Amino acid sequence: METALSEALVERSPVVLMPRRGETEWWRGDPRLLRLHQAQDGDGPIIVRRHVLSSRQCMTLIACFERNRETCATKDGPSYWAGRYIWQNMLPESETDALRLMQQVRLLAQLVLTHAARPTQTIYSDTAQLVRWHEGIELTPHADNMEPDGAPNATPHRCFSSLLYLNDDYEGGETFFPGYAIRLKPEAGMLVLFGAGPEFVHGVTRVRRGLRYTYAGWFTYDASHEDANAKRVF
Repeated sequence: METALSEALVERSPVVLMPRRGETEWWRGDPRLLRLHQAQDGDGPIIVRRHVLSSRQCMTLIACFERNRETCATKDGPSYWAGRYIWQNMLPESETDALRLMQQVRLLAQLVLTHAARPTQTIYSDTAQLVRWHEGIELTPHADNMEPDGAPNATPHRCFSSLLYLNDDYEGGETFFPGYAIRLKPEAGMLVLFGAGPEFVHGVTRVRRGLRYTYAGWFTYDASHEDANAKRVF
């Protein structure tokens, strides 16, 4: 049964998944058993803005990824990610339309977070990337700024995360939050914002059919980690 995300969060208080020494997993369970929710605009713990981009604008970003996948997608590092994402700063200058859209989303996300999350410090835009998820891919539960045992991960400076769905014509691939016992129904053009710490442990269910495309970004309180191009106008 699908209900509005805002109603779901009112009905259920989060179970904060705090790290424990020596643990290597945040949460174990079948995310498909979590309730699937049709998100609506709201400023709850998980912030949602629908229709941020039109279908045509989303397709512009998907086409940009595919045009540049062979030359710009990261191929080093873990095989799980190889060839599946492109850092925004790696795209050629000729991709002006796509770069302009990504900068607009990045700025909007920062403004919405500042208004809705009411951070006590200035937030700065960290890195951003286009990501492609093929059939069989899933992402286990994780926090974006620490390991399950409380140790710093590779990006301990992150304080907020953003996710923009670029399409929804696939099966599976739902973002889930075990602390809230929910999965979000993907919707092209929908922006989802949430904290980067253990209160917002999240994952992605297995993509069962089709290709899933997203535009992901992160924010930080640390000005030294602000992306050099974050304020650039294209």
